Amino acid sequence: MYREVDIAGLKRRATFEFFKDFEDPFFNITAPIDATRLYDFCKANDLSFSLAALYFSLVTANNIPEFRYRMIGETVVEFDQIHATQTILNDDETFSFCYFEMKPTVFEFDMAGKASRERYKALKTFDVETERIDLIYYSVIPWIAFTSFKHAGRADNRQTVPRIVFGGLSNEAGRRKMPLSVEVHHALVDGLHVGRYFNEFQQRIDSI
Repeated sequence: MYREVDIAGLKRRATFEFFKDFEDPFFNITAPIDATRLYDFCKANDLSFSLAALYFSLVTANNIPEFRYRMIGETVVEFDQIHATQTILNDDETFSFCYFEMKPTVFEFDMAGKASRERYKALKTFDVETERIDLIYYSVIPWIAFTSFKHAGRADNRQTVPRIVFGGLSNEAGRRKMPLSVEVHHALVDGLHVGRYFNEFQQRIDSI
């Protein structure tokens, strides 16, 4: 479910109007997350680290209204809740997409997510919930502790679904660090909101 946002009433209206017709209105921020507590929590509870990171990222994004804004033509809408698609590695070393529905707890998300990964591995498709925009597009690059990231993309300045990428864990002075990349449409999201996402995500995984 979603509601239409009154653009005239947006305090960011001038920013929205300035960026919405840019040929390339997207910006990307990459920064490290301290995933030590999350890693230990997953080990202690037999949870998938990847799925737990995805879950807490989704909880965080759902808590920031700007991450739930999308454009439909010239209209801005706000979804009640957003879900995820994510890349998965297949047995033949190709990749495809998988849909993950938001759940009330990390334990329910882990159980449903493991089943979903097996189901979509069998399908091996990129055609996953392609008509929906109440999503965040996630990728995982677990082999690299990258310091920057650029997505492939079509020339579509109305593609307003955020893209988030998790990188590989590295050990820094006994702490497990994970690079995190966030790409958003500047007509809907500013650096303030992305900064809020990073800070809240870190706080959530530190307090579990």
